[in-house]
Amino acid sequence: MVEVPWGRLSPKACEALIAMLVLRLRPLAFPVDGTGGDGGRDLFEYAENGELINYEVKSFTGRMTPGRRNQVRDSLISTARHQPDHWDLMVPIDWNPAEITWFEGLRAEFPFVRHWRGLGWLSTHFAAYPDLVRYSLSSSSDEVLRMISESRAERDGLMRGVPDFAERLAALTQLAQEVSPHYSLRPSAAADGTPAIEIVPKTRHIPPEDLITLTGRVSFRNDDTDHALLKDRFEQAVRFGGESVQLTAEHLRDFTVSAPAELGISGAVPHSLSIEAERQPIDPPLRASFVVRNESGIPVASMPLSFTERSTGTSGGCLYGSDAPGTFTARLRLDIPASRTQFKITFVPPDRALPSVHVPALRMMSRMLPGYSLDLVMPGVHASAPAPEADRLMPPDEARQWADAFDDLTRLQSQTGHFFPVPDGFTLGDAREVKDMLALLNGEHVPLQASTVSVNVIRREAFDYLAADGRYRLAARYDQLVHVFGDERIDLGPVVDLVYAERILNLMEALKQFDETGQATVRLRMAKDIASVRYLGSELPD
Repeated sequence: MVEVPWGRLSPKACEALIAMLVLRLRPLAFPVDGTGGDGGRDLFEYAENGELINYEVKSFTGRMTPGRRNQVRDSLISTARHQPDHWDLMVPIDWNPAEITWFEGLRAEFPFVRHWRGLGWLSTHFAAYPDLVRYSLSSSSDEVLRMISESRAERDGLMRGVPDFAERLAALTQLAQEVSPHYSLRPSAAADGTPAIEIVPKTRHIPPEDLITLTGRVSFRNDDTDHALLKDRFEQAVRFGGESVQLTAEHLRDFTVSAPAELGISGAVPHSLSIEAERQPIDPPLRASFVVRNESGIPVASMPLSFTERSTGTSGGCLYGSDAPGTFTARLRLDIPASRTQFKITFVPPDRALPSVHVPALRMMSRMLPGYSLDLVMPGVHASAPAPEADRLMPPDEARQWADAFDDLTRLQSQTGHFFPVPDGFTLGDAREVKDMLALLNGEHVPLQASTVSVNVIRREAFDYLAADGRYRLAARYDQLVHVFGDERIDLGPVVDLVYAERILNLMEALKQFDETGQATVRLRMAKDIASVRYLGSELPD
């Protein structure tokens, strides 16, 4: 993977490179001409929902020093004049704990502050656009800036030419099907967006003399971890199929292509080679299940699966499938020379799914304890793995906590009649709130988790009551209790807080405030030996 040499780029080129990435990722974005100041934004866009998003790009590397923090804050003051809905900082620095705290403080001061897009985020996205990185290594900052100014015009020009382009493409596509009796040509695009042509067999029965063959050597360095991983993927793709592998010129030696003359590609030496064995559908799907067994062999959990695709290679092949909601993906590999099967599962939490959808997979993982085995059971196959190959599986105790949390959230939705997918950012702390809400709905008194309470005093005689020695019992009635989870609001209706307090903490300040304004906020310390509680309803205690 080509990496950005941030330390070798001038600040101007660094900021321009990041801006070009934003333009690739965000088609609606516009660059800002910074002559005379950019107003706290290097790019902006009006999203499809009408929101204004400002992007501030900084070339800082290393750490976010006090001087750099001041620059960012000055940009925020400037960008606030545009009244954006969101503001993102793009800078090649991955924040440390102190910088996280500082950035969270900015969010509190400027509500529109959204994301810190740091080094890891930038590297991940630049990996999909190596042409930008290579250009940054060979181009001056002025040339990079020129590309920014032209990028929007090129996109708009293409938009105006869509009808002509579509007609021409349709005609060429039709002609491409007539080039060869054995192969179709399909226009496509490589990972970096450059044009590519896919050569697709029209039939499985192509005469040997008309087959496309590649001759050459594939090499990998033994002292490079990335090369070792790629070598393993390449070997697995050849032996079992189903994998996609991209080889570049550094891996290819003495490669030549032999193909029918009408294709015109014989003798060419490819700069890259993509190997992808086609997965064939299985119709009807193969039904199976995987079963968790304890040390005594007793089943403690099971999950049905359906295998819907297969691939083949020189040493065997693979079956691919998942459970019904897609929370697990499964791969069964058959190695014929070794007479061995390998079963691999991957946990893939579904997006925007109801909490009940997550529970079966989480319960399954909660029972995958040390010493237990995982069996795959299907007609004609039985594979057992004491330590199954797995990706992204949760530790059993954590999976149990989340299963309990989603069970509770499912019950809450059933009792309130308010159904919604698991909110983004839902935490185990939110799960404890859900438990309290269920207890309230069941008529229980829920302890208040606080050490102090504030009350608003609107009558002076209340101070005589509060200033007296001993405990106070206060009842506060609210018209509605609303809990917010992400974008969802659950209204439980009226609620009463019954508070036991033992000491006023700000008597003199509160008296002064009352004399000046006619009301005051009094802070009380809650009693430690008797619980203050909350319950649903509007009826106050006697």
